[in-house]
Amino acid sequence: MKGIVLSLSKKPAIKTIRLPGSGSLIKNYGLILLFAALLLFGLVGGALYAHCAGERFLKSLDFLFMTNLDARLKQGDFGIFCACFASDFIFLLSTYLFGMSLWGIPFIAAAVLFKGFGTGLTAGYLSMSYALSGVGFYLLVLLPGTFLFCVALIFFSAAAFRYSQQSFRAVFLEKPFPNAPRQTAIAFGSRFFTALIISFAACALDTVLWTCFAGTFKF
Repeated sequence: MKGIVLSLSKKPAIKTIRLPGSGSLIKNYGLILLFAALLLFGLVGGALYAHCAGERFLKSLDFLFMTNLDARLKQGDFGIFCACFASDFIFLLSTYLFGMSLWGIPFIAAAVLFKGFGTGLTAGYLSMSYALSGVGFYLLVLLPGTFLFCVALIFFSAAAFRYSQQSFRAVFLEKPFPNAPRQTAIAFGSRFFTALIISFAACALDTVLWTCFAGTFKF
């Protein structure tokens, strides 16, 4: 009975929720925020540049970005998927190779910036050429898959940045890897394949949305 009375008299502990400070936020997610900012900066720049870019320049980038809607509309579902995946694969493979390089950090940032530029260029091109139909097409058909891939690219670019940085320090500053070099390389490779899987899912989503809704827009 005494034990029961004592247990009832104890007040339940109140758990406090602490929000992470700005210092810990930057430490844990600084690279992700940096690459997200680069992508957004490129997106704004691409959207603005689309209004003064020439038709030849836009068509020359159609392999990497969808800047020739007439040509894409003539492709079948498999062609649309292959075109989307080929573009995403080039960015992921480039980021992976830059991450394996000792001097890859500025090129990783440039790749993310260029992806944002192309994404903004596509959005600006569609809105400029097809007005509200182009805006609706981009928001409904292209944006979901593009957003999913951009998130994967941002996180993978942060991993590539760290690996390139660790390789540079190990070679020139004689600072060893935090883990075994082989284990670190395997972990970086597994992140590359994870990003590829997400890219595959993003392209499949693009294809499904294109098949279901592209016909509802009149261009």
